[in-house]
Amino acid sequence: MILVVIALEEELPGQLPPGYKKLVTGVGKVNASIALTTELAYNDHAYERIINYGSAGGTEALKGQLVGISAVIERDMDCTPLGLPLYVSPGDEEQMIVCQTKHDSLYVCGTGDSFSVPHIDYQVCEMEAYALAKVCAKFQVPFDCYKYISDSDTDGEDQGREWAANVHKGADLFRSMLTQQDQLELW
Repeated sequence: MILVVIALEEELPGQLPPGYKKLVTGVGKVNASIALTTELAYNDHAYERIINYGSAGGTEALKGQLVGISAVIERDMDCTPLGLPLYVSPGDEEQMIVCQTKHDSLYVCGTGDSFSVPHIDYQVCEMEAYALAKVCAKFQVPFDCYKYISDSDTDGEDQGREWAANVHKGADLFRSMLTQQDQLELW
C-alpha cells in the first residue's frame, strides 16, 4: 500500500487508484506532522512509501505544471544566531532532506507556515513537505513529493486568488502520473 498525503481535500478530491490510500492532514507543518505520525504509529498498514502531493507556489514559468521535488528544506527555520547554517535546527545536521521521487527534476521545495515566493535556495514554496519528509525519515519510510504549481511568484492577495482559482487543477495530472508509474512498474 502507498499512502498519498495531502493537506486539503480540494487538492485531490475523490478516490485514488487501487493500492493507494489518501490521508488529509490539514494545512501547515504542525498539522502535517501530527496527522502522519498518528497514521504511521497507530495504523496496522506497512506502507511501502509515502507520496506527498499538493499545490504550491513557484515561478511563472512553472505555473500550471506538476513537478517532482528532489529535496525539501524548512524555509522558515533560522537559527543562524546559534551558529547554525540557515534552514538547520538544533540537533539536525543537514539543510535538506532528499526525496526518493522517481523523476529527473532538480526542484527544491521550501516549506514554511506562510505563503512565500521562490528563493535562490528553492524554486517551489508550500507548507507541509519538509515536515512530512522528516516524519518519514524518523519512521524509515521512503518519501516522494510532487507539487502542482498553482500560484506564481507574485506576493500578497494576488497569490491567494491564484491559489484559490487553481488549487484543484493538478489532481488529474497527479492521478495520471500515478497510473503511468504503476504501468511502468508492471513492465
